[in-house]
Amino acid sequence: MDKLINGARIHYRRSGFGFPVMFLHAGVADSRMWEPQAAGLAKHFDVIAPDRRGYGDSELPAGPWSPAADVLALMDALGLRDAPHLVGCSIGAMLAINFALEHPQRVSKLVLVGVGGSALFEDAKYKDLYAEVITAERAHDMAALNEAEARLWLDGPGRPRGHVDKPLRDLFLDMNGRALLSDFHSAPEQELEAPALGRLGEIKSPTLVVVGDADVPPVHETADLLVSKIRGARKVVIHDAAHLPNMEHPDKFNRMLVDFLNG
Repeated sequence: MDKLINGARIHYRRSGFGFPVMFLHAGVADSRMWEPQAAGLAKHFDVIAPDRRGYGDSELPAGPWSPAADVLALMDALGLRDAPHLVGCSIGAMLAINFALEHPQRVSKLVLVGVGGSALFEDAKYKDLYAEVITAERAHDMAALNEAEARLWLDGPGRPRGHVDKPLRDLFLDMNGRALLSDFHSAPEQELEAPALGRLGEIKSPTLVVVGDADVPPVHETADLLVSKIRGARKVVIHDAAHLPNMEHPDKFNRMLVDFLNG
């Protein structure tokens, strides 16, 4: 399904009935990463998963734009009567945080999965962690970059290369490969005026922080930071999972998610 949102055609997936839950995907994925959640939660919730501009089947028109403004406009276009729960992964989790700070009355509960460390604090001490990715970026080798990011985010640096096999690997490479073709430099995102780090205490929504035990160290540091700054937030660690634990262990993730959202 598609909606014209703030000058862009935004694609979204919707299934189920009940209280709305909006899923915001990672920067190495698109709305397809949430297919296991759409299948598992449709009995309980109205599941909505948009593609961010430049990802999946959503357009990326030239010019500045606001991810939070797109989320708000999509909520309005869909006529949501209730403030939805927001579930975000990585860059999608940062979007959920930013949205909750800008529009606290439009959020019920927050689930923040694998929030990236570099978005909240300087993680230059981990530069070796990103060496393969940086080398591929500088060489403008998109195929190598896609494989390097699969190694880092899908497998996780502490597990063997290729630890996550088909079909998840093929899906990752397709989702991330499509996003790598988008010209994000011509359409810069508008950021919050105040850094999120200094405003985490303003978040009032009940918050669950989720991290895979095989994710990169900065994500673990950020998870602890979020729990310490957001009042009442608690953390769940999913074992044998890297940056996309909902895809690796969908049943476990779905049970945890339903328990929290219904709690």
